[in-house]
Amino acid sequence: MRRRKTIVIGTFDYQVFANLNSKLSGANYDIRFVQRGVKILLEILDNDIDLLILDLDLAGVLGIEILPVIRRLRPRLPVILITEDVNTRIRKMAAELGVTYQAYKPMTNAETEAIVSATERLMERQPVIEYDYVAA
Repeated sequence: MRRRKTIVIGTFDYQVFANLNSKLSGANYDIRFVQRGVKILLEILDNDIDLLILDLDLAGVLGIEILPVIRRLRPRLPVILITEDVNTRIRKMAAELGVTYQAYKPMTNAETEAIVSATERLMERQPVIEYDYVAA
């Protein structure tokens, strides 16, 4: 059984979500908007997520603080990181935590298109697998 690929956009900034959602909505993805770090973790635990677009600007916790937890839960989950902070420490930490693509705020049209392009590439090469669990 095939399912639509699921993208979680984790950001406190509704405009970031709205811009990405408008560009991605025609591609038949299941797009979910989450504003709190804890809710992102619950989405990952409770659902089959194919891609996480993570803004460091979240309610309750910084996105970079939950990345190690996300990696423990889903080591191969593709993550696109959005940040206003372009310092070397954040870039290095993101690379060490396996972030697939980094984008920067303020979100220009070119930056939004780059995220959409990265998303499409990631979704094309990632197979969708639906597991049917059988009770023993």
